[in-house]
Amino acid sequence: MSEAALRRGKRLPEHGEPGAGMAELGRDLVVRRVNGAFADLFGTMPDDVIGTPFRGWFRPADRDTLRREPAGLVPGERFDERLVGLGPRPFLADVTGRAIDDDGEVRLVLLVRPVPSGEAPVRLAALDARILEGLAAGEPAVRIALRLYLSRQAVDYRIGAMLRKLGAPSRAALVSRAYAAGVLQPELWPPRVASHALED
Repeated sequence: MSEAALRRGKRLPEHGEPGAGMAELGRDLVVRRVNGAFADLFGTMPDDVIGTPFRGWFRPADRDTLRREPAGLVPGERFDERLVGLGPRPFLADVTGRAIDDDGEVRLVLLVRPVPSGEAPVRLAALDARILEGLAAGEPAVRIALRLYLSRQAVDYRIGAMLRKLGAPSRAALVSRAYAAGVLQPELWPPRVASHALED
């Protein structure tokens, strides 16, 4: 099917759930149809999404998941993933996909639901960002303190504040939640806090 044919009147219906976007992909994971809510999530128009690789709309580390999971699905199978979408501001979304057979052609229909954030996006002071990067790299608090010219107690205090801010019960959970919230960039080593997560 030509790109022009794909663009001509190929819109999916709006989903009953407010803000939930829908997309239909071919086996090659190229977007064939979308609804308006899907385009809205990414701050664009439906015609600008049709014909593009679906992976391009998500954070790079998540693209690997999208390459592995959907392409191998057979009709009737589904997958559920939590991904970070690359809208005007990155957003966390639950993505559910189901493979369907359309006259011998396997297609994938996805529902993208933004995860409601009961609070403002996580923003960190520059010093907290350096501490979190050290934790994510596996550095002990003593080494982080020496590197940043702080006392061990000051580092522990700031880690405690971040634990409360992200609702994490432990330092390992803090790092995991920071990755899940898009605060840490998963494609980088050593770990780096994303610029959008830094306080002005």
